[in-house]
Amino acid sequence: MAHTTKVIDGDLLMLRIVFPDGTTATVTAGRDGKSVSVVPDDGRIAERLSSIFHWSTDKVGEPGYPFTSLNQVIYGMETLARSAMSVEQFVEGLREVLEVSDRRPTPEVGIRTPSFTVVDLSPSGNGWFVDARFQNGERFKLAINKASIGWAADPPESIRDKEVMRLLSGLKGARGPTDEELALLVMEVANYSSDIAGWLQGLHSAITDELKP
Repeated sequence: MAHTTKVIDGDLLMLRIVFPDGTTATVTAGRDGKSVSVVPDDGRIAERLSSIFHWSTDKVGEPGYPFTSLNQVIYGMETLARSAMSVEQFVEGLREVLEVSDRRPTPEVGIRTPSFTVVDLSPSGNGWFVDARFQNGERFKLAINKASIGWAADPPESIRDKEVMRLLSGLKGARGPTDEELALLVMEVANYSSDIAGWLQGLHSAITDELKP
């Protein structure tokens, strides 16, 4: 699988992806505009990746488009990259992830596909709201606000729910991800989980990966 490095710092958003064969793709968005590079140089792949990236970032915020910020676009790209075995496979899968118009069918081999979990992410007041419905019927609702975190699960489990609150509150209290980044991480892990227990385990793993130097 590809190795990713993500930088989200104020106006700068950068994602660098190193694929198993050594090919490196970098996408950047900032005050100076948006750019895409592929090393070793491959004009065809770079042009396709640039076209998809620019199309999706231009659609951000439009009614009906699922991504409401560049942060979400970068997270979506990173999620796919972690499962791609080559830059060609990544670019093909990206058309589906970012819902590019006139997209072609994407290859299924080697691409991690979401479960039947349905996750909604939406802004809520001064924070974010995540509503996840898993394929086994379990569900949770998470509200991340400026000063607090709210959690409700169906069915409730006291020990597990306390662990969730302890984990999320600890992340929010530390100088870690922003509220939006935390909500995106919760959504990303839920998309590939089949129940709340699996989501919680995946969240622990994702947080560990995020904290690696």
